[in-house]
Amino acid sequence: MLVATTQTSIGTIILLVAVAIAVVYAFVNIRQGRAEVGSEIELAPNRKPYLSDEELEGRKLDRTLSYGLLGLIVLGVGLPLYWLGEPGRQENAEGNIARQFRDRGADMYATTEEGGFNCAFCHGPDGGGASTPYTITDAEGRFVKEVQWQGPALNTIFLRHTRDEIRYILEYGRLHTPMPAWGAAGGGPLTEQQLQNLIDYMESFQLGATPGEELDIVEASRLSQEQVDEQLAVMMERKDPTCVAARTEAAQADLTEEELADFDPESVDTDDCPDMWKSEGEALFNMGYDDGFAGGAYACGRCHTPGWSYGEKGEDGAGAMGPPLTGVLTQFPGETLGRQQQIDFVCQGSTDGARYGQYGQGSGKMPGFCVVPEVRLNPDNGEVGITPRDAGLPEHGGMFSQEQVEAIVDYTRSFAR
Repeated sequence: MLVATTQTSIGTIILLVAVAIAVVYAFVNIRQGRAEVGSEIELAPNRKPYLSDEELEGRKLDRTLSYGLLGLIVLGVGLPLYWLGEPGRQENAEGNIARQFRDRGADMYATTEEGGFNCAFCHGPDGGGASTPYTITDAEGRFVKEVQWQGPALNTIFLRHTRDEIRYILEYGRLHTPMPAWGAAGGGPLTEQQLQNLIDYMESFQLGATPGEELDIVEASRLSQEQVDEQLAVMMERKDPTCVAARTEAAQADLTEEELADFDPESVDTDDCPDMWKSEGEALFNMGYDDGFAGGAYACGRCHTPGWSYGEKGEDGAGAMGPPLTGVLTQFPGETLGRQQQIDFVCQGSTDGARYGQYGQGSGKMPGFCVVPEVRLNPDNGEVGITPRDAGLPEHGGMFSQEQVEAIVDYTRSFAR
């Protein structure tokens, strides 16, 4: 901003000097002009006697040369100063465009009441996850039931998806979920430029992000894994809800109305109730199911377990939008090699058309959970102002650390039939 202000001031001064010279020149010419007296000799400059050689080569020549020298000084000093400030002006212009893109994206992300497209209602005003009503229908579109659907947090989406993958989700939506198609190619209202504006805004509220600065993926990964560790510790302390409910009901059975009013459910002894989650892998697979943590953004169950997103989950890994996981030992056979191949697959995600495991061919829709994807320029989507970035390193992890993914993989390998 300082560079832009300084160069603007210099340009303004140069403009004022040029205007002043033009005004003085015009004023002098007007003062030297003579009223018409009817004489051709007086009126025609080519018939009028001019200055002598002594006068031309004297003060007039010195004055003319001085004016020329002054003009050269103005150009010689002003143009280099203007040129020196050009990189700063370009950088400031790029930053201003990026800010405009984010501001437009923020307007679209806002709730309907604020004039936006209501992304904030489903995913939270800060991208931390929320929930939304949704109507379940059967295969023929007939009403089944109304449910409350978890909208996943978006503040970690750049840790698992590329910009192209995020654009695809926005453009075509998610079938059989509350997420509609937003892009024109998918039948939605947004142009390619508007999709970039929305994606740029989403990048600005990633974990550890500072708007206007490049996302620090190492810091974002650290913060993500840190909150996973904290949530996992809480989950591993929880007891089976059926047992807890039965114990609570039994403790309330003989209480009077006054005693019920002062009853504290936390006072019920549930220490000998079985744990809600039998392993860390099971807890990680279902993270957010019972308390809405991050809208279930960390949970594999969102895609691989039916009914998970609205609190009526079926058998873990039975399959939903994502394929069933009951055949993982066929896809990744071997206790050592197969297990490591599955860990690598979950860490890095699938690549469209690329082989994985024994029989798999990637669709590009399976995100990577412990290697942050690269950022690359794609001329087909018309995005501008994007800085390419290499993929993250495995030792830094992504949404999960490698150890957390290993726990999930070991749990899913228990699904095999």
